[in-house]
Amino acid sequence: MERDPGEPSIQMRAFFWLILGSLSVYFAEVVSGSDIFPFFKPVSWILVFPLYTLHTLVLWTAVFRHGRGRLYALFPAGALFGLYEAYITKVIWSPTWNEAPIRLGGVAIVETLLLVLFWHAFMAFILPLFLAETALTSSREVLIGLPVRARSALASNAASRLAYILPVVGGLFQSVGAPTPFDSLASGALNSAFLIVLTVIWRRRGGDRYRFRDLLPGPKGFRILLVLLGADYLLLGSLLRPEELPGLGAQATVWFLYVFFGLLLYTGVRLSGREEEGSSTPYELNSSVRRMGVMAVLFIAGSVIGSLTGLGNVVALFVWVLGIAFGLTTLGLTIRKLYF
Repeated sequence: MERDPGEPSIQMRAFFWLILGSLSVYFAEVVSGSDIFPFFKPVSWILVFPLYTLHTLVLWTAVFRHGRGRLYALFPAGALFGLYEAYITKVIWSPTWNEAPIRLGGVAIVETLLLVLFWHAFMAFILPLFLAETALTSSREVLIGLPVRARSALASNAASRLAYILPVVGGLFQSVGAPTPFDSLASGALNSAFLIVLTVIWRRRGGDRYRFRDLLPGPKGFRILLVLLGADYLLLGSLLRPEELPGLGAQATVWFLYVFFGLLLYTGVRLSGREEEGSSTPYELNSSVRRMGVMAVLFIAGSVIGSLTGLGNVVALFVWVLGIAFGLTTLGLTIRKLYF
């Protein structure tokens, strides 16, 4: 019988939060090519890391403290995460990479769909939570909370093969933001090594004996994190592109989105809290250090190939289209689950 590890210390919790935030930064910023060396620049630790970590911790706690890690609760939380691209970066209103976006209600439609419904909802929030729980803890709540078809798909042989293709696709996507093949090589190697080292240290300290819920911030810690997140919005929102803040009409569209996804989150958390805990699943994520190293090599290879061939631009377009379609489908399924 496995020994109860007891209550994690605040130091262990903080170390786990460091890894969880790092995963969010990695998949959101490194894979996208927006910030290819976030863990090796002081400015990233001052600006980027707190932004992603605070969002992840606050929204993770909001879902798990009062409900369960069901996809229909996690998805609207991730969408709320993505709405920081309004008041902080302003790219929902004025994309830096598109001078003439298609707008509706003052917001750039394509960019909003991509960033809110897919990139931040899944890459910055749900995927890091999934990987952190399955690779670093003894519980599998996020995995169990996936729809039955999704769990079956993950347990299939096709998913095992796909697991070796996705890092290559991620590397190709990242190459769009890497100025040279050397930058692609260095970014993949250094950032992946950083995460692998953190994972090894965590496991050697026995962190993988804890449940995901054991590592949540407490009520007092949550309030502190919420205040810090609010302060981050005020600080970054005033520093980053303040001249791009639009009039009240365009801001009202974003207010509507906050209310809309906030209601979805509230309903999803309440519903998930009433559901049964769920049975265990035979599927286990192979998260050995060797496998992580293989994934890192594949990511690096994809990024270098993309830098040398320009194939990353084609892959990026494909990911944009598929990501928007996936996000809209998930939104539709979430609404149906919660209200119909």
